[in-house]
Amino acid sequence: MKPRVVILLQATAICGVLAYDLREGYDNGRTSLDSLVTSLIVLLGGSLASGGSMAINMWYERDIDPLMERTEKRPIPSGYISPNHALAFGTFICASGIGLVSFLSNKEAGMITAFSALFYIFIYTMFLKRRTPHNIVIGGLAGSTPPAIGWVAASGQIDSILPWLMVFTIFMWTPPHFWSLTLSKRKDYGEAGVPMLPVVRGEDVTRNHIAAYTLSLIVTTLLIVIYGGAGIIFLVTGMILSIYFAYRALSLRTTKSESDAWNLFKFSNLYLYSVFICLVIDSAYLVNL
Repeated sequence: MKPRVVILLQATAICGVLAYDLREGYDNGRTSLDSLVTSLIVLLGGSLASGGSMAINMWYERDIDPLMERTEKRPIPSGYISPNHALAFGTFICASGIGLVSFLSNKEAGMITAFSALFYIFIYTMFLKRRTPHNIVIGGLAGSTPPAIGWVAASGQIDSILPWLMVFTIFMWTPPHFWSLTLSKRKDYGEAGVPMLPVVRGEDVTRNHIAAYTLSLIVTTLLIVIYGGAGIIFLVTGMILSIYFAYRALSLRTTKSESDAWNLFKFSNLYLYSVFICLVIDSAYLVNL
């Protein structure tokens, strides 16, 4: 189920719930208990749906996982579970997660959850990943939707701009996050024949792309302030985090070190947690003004 990835994604979904409730929900009759219940629904349902889609991803990629050091000890190549059982497990829990969000929150949140899981399985895993070096750019949409799922699960509103700006932030964050990983594991992807950007276009091009996408995160921070109504706390903290992320990415163009690429990958996880937590804190501050 790739639990570390699932936890990161669902943390942003809970931030979507809290951002709505702090800004609008409590004024519209929701309570802190409603926030807790919705967060638990999103956490459980989203974890099942995304974890199930990732289990199906492992079933589909069972031919290349044994070829890469990073993935050779996954449950299927290590013999812990058979491919058929993995497919059945992934399908069941993915469908369960979609159903849970749909019936315990609302159908709009369930539809976004279903879109995310199916996009990851069919568009990213089965179509894009082995065909184009831009697989993670387009495929990143699948992992970008949790903040919108959280917001919509709490509000029932699908047309608010802030959650979609949060989605856009994750969408722009995903390529530098994943490409920094592929830089540190380039040999694995090359031996498995997966056309990741470092394999197809080279490391220098990849470093340039990473830098460009991290610079764009400075813009997404400003968009959240200008159009999403975020305040001074998010403006300051979000800009500091985004500028530092960009600085580290730009430095990677000079050092050209695999260990620096790995450290940038690890920092990118911290960045995403931090920037959305700061947005929630900013929302709480705005309510108390």
